[in-house]
Amino acid sequence: MKVLILGGSGIQGSASANDLVKMEPLAEVVLVDKDREALESRSAWLDSNRVSTEQIDVTDRDRLAKFISEENFDVVVSSVPWPISIPPLEATIDAGVHFIDYGLYQNREFDERLSEFHERAKKTQVTVIPSCGVAPGLTNMLAAYGASKLDQVDTVSIYVGGIPEKPQPPLEYKAVWSIDGVWTQFFEGCRIIRDGKMTSVDAGSEREELEFAGIGQLEAACTDGLGTLLHMYKDPLFKGVKEVVEKTIRYPGHYDKIMVLKACGLLDTTPVEIDGTMIPPRRFLTELLTPYLTLEESDRDMTLMRVRVSGSANGDETTCTFDMIDYRDLERGVLSMGRTTGYTGSILASLLHKGKITDRGVVEPERLGANQDLFPEILQEYARRNINISARTD
Repeated sequence: MKVLILGGSGIQGSASANDLVKMEPLAEVVLVDKDREALESRSAWLDSNRVSTEQIDVTDRDRLAKFISEENFDVVVSSVPWPISIPPLEATIDAGVHFIDYGLYQNREFDERLSEFHERAKKTQVTVIPSCGVAPGLTNMLAAYGASKLDQVDTVSIYVGGIPEKPQPPLEYKAVWSIDGVWTQFFEGCRIIRDGKMTSVDAGSEREELEFAGIGQLEAACTDGLGTLLHMYKDPLFKGVKEVVEKTIRYPGHYDKIMVLKACGLLDTTPVEIDGTMIPPRRFLTELLTPYLTLEESDRDMTLMRVRVSGSANGDETTCTFDMIDYRDLERGVLSMGRTTGYTGSILASLLHKGKITDRGVVEPERLGANQDLFPEILQEYARRNINISARTD
């Protein structure tokens, strides 16, 4: 199996590479990024003769398509930022290679051109799996798997968050991804499904308390993380669902502090003049807080996830609940958010190569979760990597 990983020097892409090298003895992996120094650093960390690198700007669609075609890749895994996710998708479809992505559905252009991409992928006989990391991705698969157990679906509630093992001042948080991304999520409307229709609510709104065994009390608030559920909720898979909501988990107090920063204008991007220099408040805040929000090498992060699907089965009110608690692999230095996101891509890449995923065109994560033969095997692959998901039905 020969896999190309775009954004291969990042947390998620390098986690995918690490997993493929460790779990697939015949896998050959090529990391692509435009930063040569970062690529060399990641390659040294992976320390495998089955890993190589290539410096390419993924927005150069023609060059990327040519490279993919010439090197005869089986699967392309993309962990590039969503604003530049369309050119790699088009290049990969043009090259006739399967494509797995972690954040496509945040790109509104993908949503608008979904039918086009589906037909193009079917024509070249490839599978495109969009927005399939941990959330969105695994959460969407679990939502569909839960829905498949019910006769009628009323609500889908998704809770997920990457947080340090213990709350850390000053924000009761340390970043497991882009610090600027932490601020950005509070300035975008959160798309949810309510009364059977898509609507938008404020980021950080509709807070609620929840608990995880051994961790204690947490809080969760609305964020824009439904991914493909934003259109899949209309599919017969979800049997008339009326409400679908995704919320991000944090330690108590985090959201209050973020809202104070926002109210003070410190998350604004419009520059202000300070001693003759124009500085965006958010840029200043990021530089100021980065030392406090960066996870140390010795710190463990964890990913918490709960997916709750409620409705009825055999005439009785029924709720299917899936829980996950995952921790950083300190031995290999792989963050939990990297494990749960990146290993999703490597698992699906392997299953595509083995012919276990046979649908062509755009195949949403929900269709994988609803596949009663395939999804239990996907869960087994997570368990092989010590990512354990518990399930209960009430």
